Order: sequence, then structure tokens, then C-alpha cells
Amino acid sequence: MSLEDFMDKEKKSRKKGLVYFQILEGSSGLITRVVSDQTDKVWLQRMIRKGKIFLQETQTIAETS
Repeated sequence: MSLEDFMDKEKKSRKKGLVYFQILEGSSGLITRVVSDQTDKVWLQRMIRKGKIFLQETQTIAETS
């Protein structure tokens, strides 16, 4: 995984709304995060290198009735 996975290659911008997961420090728990204009790419890249950020391999679609 790299920073490129968080970029829209056609638009050459961030994939706003992309859901990713962060491992909490000192814990085995995960928190859900979403890419936005405020996402710090330097922090994100550092966390990817540390293995603390994960993308889901398959897309999940919420069901509504």
C-alpha cells in the first residue's frame, strides 16, 4: 500500500470519502477514517510506512430498505 492508493489517478486529487482503518497505538483496536480535504498526507504516508493504516480490499456497500 502507498499514498497513491489514496489518490484518484484521473482527477489527480485525493479520493475524498475513501474509508480506511487505523490501528490505535498500544491497542489492537481499529478506528475508521475517511479521506477529506483536511487529511494530512505527510501523516498518512508516515502511518502507511509504520503499517498502521489499512484499506479494505473489497468495497462494502451499505444496504438500505
